[in-house]
Amino acid sequence: MTWNWLSPTRLFFGNGAIAGNYEEMKALGKRALIVTGKGGSAVRNGSLQDLCQAFSDCNISWEIFREVEANPSVETVRRGAAAAREARAEFIAGLGGGSPLDAAKAIAVLAVNDITDEELFAVRFTAALPMVAVPTTAGTGSEVTPYSILTYHAIENKKSIFSPAIIPAIAYIDPAYTRDIPFNITADTAVDAYSHALEGYLAVKSNPMSDLIAREALRISGTELKLLASGTNPGTAGREALIYASTLAGLVISQTGTSIPHAMGYPLTHFKGVPHGRANGILMPAYLAFTLRKSGNPRVMEALQCSGFGSLQEFQKIMRDLCGPVPQCSDHEQARFIEICSKAKNLSNNIVRPSQQDLALILRESLQA
Repeated sequence: MTWNWLSPTRLFFGNGAIAGNYEEMKALGKRALIVTGKGGSAVRNGSLQDLCQAFSDCNISWEIFREVEANPSVETVRRGAAAAREARAEFIAGLGGGSPLDAAKAIAVLAVNDITDEELFAVRFTAALPMVAVPTTAGTGSEVTPYSILTYHAIENKKSIFSPAIIPAIAYIDPAYTRDIPFNITADTAVDAYSHALEGYLAVKSNPMSDLIAREALRISGTELKLLASGTNPGTAGREALIYASTLAGLVISQTGTSIPHAMGYPLTHFKGVPHGRANGILMPAYLAFTLRKSGNPRVMEALQCSGFGSLQEFQKIMRDLCGPVPQCSDHEQARFIEICSKAKNLSNNIVRPSQQDLALILRESLQA
């Protein structure tokens, strides 16, 4: 047995996580750039006020970059990097859902590296500003991962940056920030977290430690997905469970990476505007059916059983209830999506690698749901 593990983020979990532990940020510097979304949720949920109060108490000066859109683009993070340089930021604080956190990571790189887009994605850098992550949705687990996922218009798709240099130094995970998230976003992000645990469990790169955490994430997420599918809006305990599972699933993919649903889901998001987690949910039943059919690996059914699903059919029904109607895609669009996603490196990370014909069948079956 040979494996390795890297998880350097200092995690603070629970209500009042920032207020009770803000002095940890003093070691990162005296000037910060806060990176958040343009929608204003960080103001409404109180996270921005808490972070600014902590900075004030630590005598840390800050500026705020509020331009991050859903599925942030390379162009946006370059503007953010310019703002970081102008503010002479010594560290970056990402505040929000997966989009602001991923943008913050890329900004942390570009603030101290004069590199092209191609060099950014090729990870031709060795340093980045340190980062604090404050997640306000329960889905991406970006607060503990070495990934930044950006919209890259040059390839008409999303593309990832992978580097240990962008793993946040500190993460404050406060379930209270998620309590007023709309139901549809709660469901989409919960499905995203589940997909991380599932893909990580069925990944070539899985290891005994990631399996242990993945099973716990699957157990918690499966319970919460069933409640969401029944129309139950999570209460305090449910919100805490969802963001805990999201962080666990983030720890999983920080070691294992993702696979087929993420590779195939990006075109649905880029071209059809399907939210990222929902795109994964649309694809997961057919992905599992393919993996079971081609590999016969017992881990497929183990993952479903860990989640509390008695069968693949039950799982498919839950995903249909959560994800709603599938997007309409012409034969030409489907062929284009397969052409794009077939280039993704993480396709080889599933326990059985799909051919282009397999991908086409998974997509076709998913869009018939």
